[in-house]
Amino acid sequence: MSLVLAAGEKVIWEGAPSSLRAFLRPMDMFLLFFAVFAAFFFVTTMFAAGRGATSGGSIVVAGLFPFILFGGFFFGPRAWSVWREASATRYTLTDRRVVIQSRGRRVELDLRTLPYLEFERSWLSGPTIYFAQRSLYEGWGGFYGGSPAPAFRGLADADSVFQQISAARAGATR
Repeated sequence: MSLVLAAGEKVIWEGAPSSLRAFLRPMDMFLLFFAVFAAFFFVTTMFAAGRGATSGGSIVVAGLFPFILFGGFFFGPRAWSVWREASATRYTLTDRRVVIQSRGRRVELDLRTLPYLEFERSWLSGPTIYFAQRSLYEGWGGFYGGSPAPAFRGLADADSVFQQISAARAGATR
């Protein structure tokens, strides 16, 4: 899908995510910490059982088992999904609208009626510009289901882009 501009519409800025980090969600950290806890549990259980001589190789296998299990079933598909989403996402700001295009989703927001604009610097996903309020369970439905709030994620120049959006929004409402 290519962007078609209306008569007299001008492109102010175009860009794409600069890193995969921008697409990390709290669910990803939860699964990582869960895998670490499970590995710790497996290793301490082996030591506590005290059956025979516990070799270093069996401890390594037991400790890595949760990482292999969660990596294969949770982190692997999630990493693939993040890579596909980041590689296909394009952002466009015109003097009339904001357009977010990704592999299976296209969001167009009219700047004249845009009620919400938020800039957040997250320790997990970096600078993000949100155009709608986020759901408490964003990214938790099903297997990372649910559409996330429309946002520009992973921009190296997020500060200047936010200022350009604010200025275009103010200009569009006049």
